[in-house]
Amino acid sequence: MNNHPLECICSHRDESFQLKFARQAIRFLPPRPDRSFELSHKGLIVSGETEASLASVIDVLKSVYAEHLCVGELTIRYRHGSEVEEPHMGVRVLCLASHFDAVRDDLVARGAVISDAEVMPPIGVLRATASLVKLLGYPRDLAALTQAKAREVMWLSHYAPLATPPPDGSAA
Repeated sequence: MNNHPLECICSHRDESFQLKFARQAIRFLPPRPDRSFELSHKGLIVSGETEASLASVIDVLKSVYAEHLCVGELTIRYRHGSEVEEPHMGVRVLCLASHFDAVRDDLVARGAVISDAEVMPPIGVLRATASLVKLLGYPRDLAALTQAKAREVMWLSHYAPLATPPPDGSAA
């Protein structure tokens, strides 16, 4: 099993045999350490470290297949062993000092643990960790919160035991 915490399935709307589509599609996608691919009868399973790594794959496939590409929902990959573990992400945000409080408050509202925060006008920097499920959509939300003037970097930090079982349909 790869260690990428997110996945989605890409398929072709008009293809009867999705495995055939997956074999063709993978030719357009150069390997990178932040993503991996699996051929399936459902289509191409794309796993990635972050939403951005999946978005870059989807952009390439959209440029090739246009409206024929069907992209499934993002799924979080939980680890199943003696206990179920969920992925936690590290995140670093660089923002204008005027946006610092709003960015910090948003991260805290998402359950993030702030490990470092400093403001030195004109910028602020925050470092935190949070459950991936709480950070889904964060790049889009951060752009809206800061008028697209903040920069974020996200990475897989660790896995931690999950108190309640993941929702049905979660990846293994």
